[in-house]
Amino acid sequence: MVSVELRNVEKRWEGFELHVDLSVKDGEFLTFLGPSGCGKTTTLRIIAGLERPDSGRVLFSGRDVTELEPYERNIGIVFQDYALFPHMTVFKNIAFGLEMRKLPRAEIEKRVKWALELVKLKGFENRYPEQLSGGQQQRVALARALVVEPEVLLLDEPLSNLDAKIRERLRSEIRRIQRELGITTIYVTHDQEEAMAISDRIAVMNVGTVEQVGKPLELYYRPRTEFVARFLGTGNILELEAENGVARLGNLELRVGVDGKVRVFFRPESVIITKGSNAEVVDYELLPGRMRLYLDVEGRLIIAERPLPDLPFEANHVPSRVGIVIRSFSLLDL
Repeated sequence: MVSVELRNVEKRWEGFELHVDLSVKDGEFLTFLGPSGCGKTTTLRIIAGLERPDSGRVLFSGRDVTELEPYERNIGIVFQDYALFPHMTVFKNIAFGLEMRKLPRAEIEKRVKWALELVKLKGFENRYPEQLSGGQQQRVALARALVVEPEVLLLDEPLSNLDAKIRERLRSEIRRIQRELGITTIYVTHDQEEAMAISDRIAVMNVGTVEQVGKPLELYYRPRTEFVARFLGTGNILELEAENGVARLGNLELRVGVDGKVRVFFRPESVIITKGSNAEVVDYELLPGRMRLYLDVEGRLIIAERPLPDLPFEANHVPSRVGIVIRSFSLLDL
């Protein structure tokens, strides 16, 4: 397998500019995550050779592949719409790339059998795409990408056309296969839960730039920017003044370690509910196994979320005031 480096890659078109500078480690599963139009698919297409950057270089394990065609890069690609040949059987769809490489028939049959077993579609060789479910079609597309033994696997929103249950099951299969093969994988999605579930690292993109790269929990609990904080789920952001390394909100004390204006960030699950009275309960939502509380502390709205057994009161008797403690927090860039 190989590492992938995007070295000062830029792509410009009317009203938009893409700039990406990052590395993907050998055997790593990295996900580009961001809203529609942020540049994540364009970045993937540049890695694949389907788009040419206006400047910058694309390197595979130090080898410059910027000017190479997609078929010269030894990559596998899985698209959002499966892109299967409707007139071909499952076997023929998977074998297509091998036949283009003019491999011996025995080798083609061996590899297709291996790929079918890998994606758990053994026995489906003679079916046509129209006879398959959406999830099965995407498994065929994945098998077709893997059967050529690529050095890099690229997946562009491969699960977005599937319903939630199938999506959840198939993402686990993709992660299992990636770990089994140890293949360098670059994935594109706008789904935060999906990215958190399967990635070694996530590159969060916004308006053509990578705002932050890190491990899922690092980004979730230690975002550096407000965009990353808000895009990766619900969060609380408080702008406070700190003195002697402590920021205060009423009788809440947060030891931030710096003085002056700070932006404190914390997740709802980082708020501990106690039997005190420093927060007014403005509203609440009863969710499966947990409760979300909307709290007013000195005129600031704070969202807390706790498992039901952690609450110091019964779920059907929510008090008008509770105590809160912030268990963990981070500072955002000003």
